[in-house]
Amino acid sequence: MPSSGYTSDSDYYSESEDSYSEIVYEPEEPCESRFCIALCDLHNVKIHGPGPLGHYLVNCRYKILHMDWISETADFIRNEYRLLNSYRHELYPNYRNIVLRENYIKPDIVEYIDKDGCSVAIIKTFWIKIIQRAWQNVLKKREEALNCRRNLSAIYYKEMNGKWPLYCYAVGGIQGLLRLK
Repeated sequence: MPSSGYTSDSDYYSESEDSYSEIVYEPEEPCESRFCIALCDLHNVKIHGPGPLGHYLVNCRYKILHMDWISETADFIRNEYRLLNSYRHELYPNYRNIVLRENYIKPDIVEYIDKDGCSVAIIKTFWIKIIQRAWQNVLKKREEALNCRRNLSAIYYKEMNGKWPLYCYAVGGIQGLLRLK
């Protein structure tokens, strides 16, 4: 049998405990930065007891994005929700559908706040999705401008006037990307 490199069971357990403390925050341990990676779920009085209604509660916080640990914890939480029959919520009439979705428990970038003894999360991941969508629109406009410059009439206009026609310029960039239109 090949050697695992561990001389005893205590060596194995002490090493796995060290890696756990390097990956997962302890409940009272402060974050190194304002934001962290966490698994969150909506507060439900029937499951979590009294607390901040309508907020997300932090199940587990991570120091690094270690997908094996996160997936294992998320699967465990999902299975717990499937076993529970408390699918009613004061604020969300479709709470059952929210909880039973496959992507309900997922890693999010959150701002962690300790509010009245509860670990509350303000989810920030959706901003990344908004920025990605806006940037895709900018790239699409740039691609259209480049395609426009391949047009023979645009090339002829550039040769005659020294600049591209107005309809061949791409508008937009990182500055003002999220400005409301």
